[in-house]
Amino acid sequence: LSPLNIIFVAMGSTPADAPKATRRVSPSTNASSQTYILFVVTCLFVTMTGNFLHHRLADPHNVHKHAMRQFEMNHLGGHAKVEEQKKKKQSALKLQSAVLDTGEKPPPPVHDLAGLSCSDHGGPSDDLAKEMIYWSDIPSDDAFVSPIGANSKKRKYLTFEPDGGGFNNIRMSMETMIVMAHAMSRTLVMPPSQGMYLLRKGSGKKHFSFDDFYHLEQVGYEHAGLHVISMEEFLKTEAMTGNLFNKTTGDAAFPPNNRTNWDGIDPKPLKEYLRDVTLTPLNWTPGSCLVAFPSDDGPEHFAELDEMMKEVNANFPRVQEFINKPVPVNAPATERLREAVAGQVKQLCVYDEKMQDALVVHFMCYHKMRVRFLTHFYAFLFFESWEQDLFNKRFVRDHLRYADEIQCAAARVVAAIRDRARRRDPTGNPNGDFDSFHIRRGDFQYKATRLEADQIYENTKDELQEKATVFVATDHQGKPFFKPLADHYDLVFLSDFKEELKDVNTNYLGMIDQLVASRGRVFFGCFHSTFSGFIYRMRGYHSQKEKVEGWDQGVLPKSYYYSGKHEKSIYQSYGPLRTPYYSREFPISWRDIDKGVEELSAFGV
Repeated sequence: LSPLNIIFVAMGSTPADAPKATRRVSPSTNASSQTYILFVVTCLFVTMTGNFLHHRLADPHNVHKHAMRQFEMNHLGGHAKVEEQKKKKQSALKLQSAVLDTGEKPPPPVHDLAGLSCSDHGGPSDDLAKEMIYWSDIPSDDAFVSPIGANSKKRKYLTFEPDGGGFNNIRMSMETMIVMAHAMSRTLVMPPSQGMYLLRKGSGKKHFSFDDFYHLEQVGYEHAGLHVISMEEFLKTEAMTGNLFNKTTGDAAFPPNNRTNWDGIDPKPLKEYLRDVTLTPLNWTPGSCLVAFPSDDGPEHFAELDEMMKEVNANFPRVQEFINKPVPVNAPATERLREAVAGQVKQLCVYDEKMQDALVVHFMCYHKMRVRFLTHFYAFLFFESWEQDLFNKRFVRDHLRYADEIQCAAARVVAAIRDRARRRDPTGNPNGDFDSFHIRRGDFQYKATRLEADQIYENTKDELQEKATVFVATDHQGKPFFKPLADHYDLVFLSDFKEELKDVNTNYLGMIDQLVASRGRVFFGCFHSTFSGFIYRMRGYHSQKEKVEGWDQGVLPKSYYYSGKHEKSIYQSYGPLRTPYYSREFPISWRDIDKGVEELSAFGV
């Protein structure tokens, strides 16, 4: 009997194909047969299971296949199956192709970069909030694409390491990187969230990304020439698919521990990895060279810039030539280059073919090697096209501004200070004008600026009105220090506005200090402070919009330094760039930068 027939007999039934002569089995025989059959079935089950397991696990072909799959999964950080990885890569490539070919981007984020509405941020009214607005909405700027690399069919990237200093040093470096990414037509990869110096206050979050302070997602969406992605997306798209190679061995290199999400994690291993698998131009250092971009793509156009620099070096200009004599913003490139390098820089950093061909260009920050982008974007980058130069200055002004939540908190404080000043002198001060200081003390390394309050009063009293309301932005914790000033003025500090700042992230307070101080009628800042520097630049932006006295020359007649006579009135006259660039801001960043918007449209086409 077949095994199947035996089973049927044991069950007391007859299979359909059994012979008709099959005789009935007696009960005694039936019991022993059932035991025998159970034994046979068990043997068959064990044999079949063994064959199956041998085929699946011991067969050489399957062993190899299993090992390959395990290797791929381990190498890809435990992600999905290999086939799923292939589908992911194909999907990513299709997305990249769509962006490159059609310019399509994901649905827009919720923020609106034009104007300022505080209805969703605790007020104030739009009428009160509008005084914070120094930026503009220029549709033709949003459509502008850099001519360099614009025709590339392959997606390329710019990665960078944030500066290791305070937030305003970090901001300066970030501005430079974003402008370079646009100029090179490279996708900008934003660093993961991490700790930032002096920004770990209170019991809130300890790690920050630039999106915590700016609407960068919206910036990337609005601009045709700028694509912004996260480090995690970059690592998944390029690193985990084997597209990054160790510069020494030439082998495909994967991130440390195959990690793609580095938010809130020590970034040192990631930095070292990126330095190993990218092109890292160590000779691009502010102060030693000027990065120059031609008005058209192609090696011959970069060579023309070298010839232009040789012409300038043949009769190298002095800084004094440009004091109170700014070169027109639409002057020929050679004239603008002369002012840009006067008295300091004698060579160009060239975005050569090797850099252009690199999949990833990485800019590192390593203080021990003196590799650091502690500079202003407008002091480090030169554009042959004056239209593109002004576009970049407008781009930073209009879109790299603090997020709405920060702007609105500052607007509430400004409104409260104006109301206080108005109530103190309703007849003589109907507009609620107030003056402002930024007094830096803390760990500031420039000892010459660490003046006592009585000396600050003596240096500034001629520009201020007795008993005026004065807002003080400061990192000094004790109010008794300011008594010599409080004896003459109605001093107020950010800490006096707890109701206006209720529920505001304490890590925003520095930015709010800057914004409030920028609205002072008269402002005194701290020399060498990049915190003060950004206040001057915002005052410059406001001066151009409001057409205040001296706007056409870029001067700020009511902006001073409190530290001494030499630098006190720097902003009372037009001053060209001079080193150290980071120690102050320069009128070239805000003067007449709205010229030529219509010309940019033609240039971009």
